[in-house]
Amino acid sequence: MMIVSKKDRLLIKSLINEAEGKTKSEIMPMIVHHSDLYPAAHFRAAIIVSFIFSIILYFSPLTIINPIYFLWIQLPGLYVGYLLGHIPAIKRLLITKAEINHEVEQRAYEAFFHHNLHTTKNHNGVLILVSVMEKKIKIVTDIGINKLVLPKVWDDIIEEFTDKIQQDQFIEGLKNSINAVALVLEKYFPADGSTPVENEIKNDLIIED
Repeated sequence: MMIVSKKDRLLIKSLINEAEGKTKSEIMPMIVHHSDLYPAAHFRAAIIVSFIFSIILYFSPLTIINPIYFLWIQLPGLYVGYLLGHIPAIKRLLITKAEINHEVEQRAYEAFFHHNLHTTKNHNGVLILVSVMEKKIKIVTDIGINKLVLPKVWDDIIEEFTDKIQQDQFIEGLKNSINAVALVLEKYFPADGSTPVENEIKNDLIIED
């Protein structure tokens, strides 16, 4: 899991507090190591490595090779490949863009409901999920926000964040995203200033495996 310093945690909390002081919405940033285990990637790696083992045997200097050897050598190849499939850099090469998008979106919606962002009084909760292994961000908003804000607004924020996340600048990108989300919410759901803004969701960065 990516290490987040105490200084960054406090700064992110400060950004949330400042943003929610200007809007009636609730913002929750969240970082997860991965959105899914992607078991298919492990099996794909196992098949590829077992095939490579057979190719190595075929071109080896051995002069007498029983065909059964090609079957036996695939067994350790399958095992080694399966283990290699757990390495994030290798796993990313063995999963499709569609699989990544599906799993990150699913994890984001699960987190949205698990952390009760759907229970706010005005249905104005926002989740900003960062999935580290996939280098993806997903923004989920409640129905109160969806009625007024077009999806393209969030897509533009995600696109800006992607530039940062591809450079492994996760925290910097998250800070920028919180500020960008806050500006949108302030425009559509400004605090009226007549009464203190009620805080329904804890203003902290959530970090999960």
